[in-house]
Amino acid sequence: MQSLNPTLRAAQQILTALMMVSVYCGGAVAQASKPPVQPLNLPDPTPRPPDLERQYGGDPSELARQQQLAALKAAQLRQQVVIATDKLLLLAQELETSVKKRENGAAMTPQMIKAEQIEKLAKTVKERTKSQ
Repeated sequence: MQSLNPTLRAAQQILTALMMVSVYCGGAVAQASKPPVQPLNLPDPTPRPPDLERQYGGDPSELARQQQLAALKAAQLRQQVVIATDKLLLLAQELETSVKKRENGAAMTPQMIKAEQIEKLAKTVKERTKSQ
């Protein structure tokens, strides 16, 4: 076979190259024509009992206790707002009476202090009522 004609050797190499190309292209075409692979969903092989905590919620007594604590906290907050509002009203009345009694030359410092207290108290009442 060493004495093959150079033209035959060249023809053999060309045929070999063509066969390789055809095999490569044929595989690519066959692969492209296949439908895409769908993921396979299998059921859980080890069934477990349902999570009752998640299914039915927590302990009913615990839930009732939490609701009772929330109601108690809301009642305390309401009581604090009522007390602060009463104090605010009292301070405003005291300020009004002191302004009416004030003489023209008297200093306003005690009245200014009461006005500042009223402002601070009004802000806290406003914040507490917003949080309800």
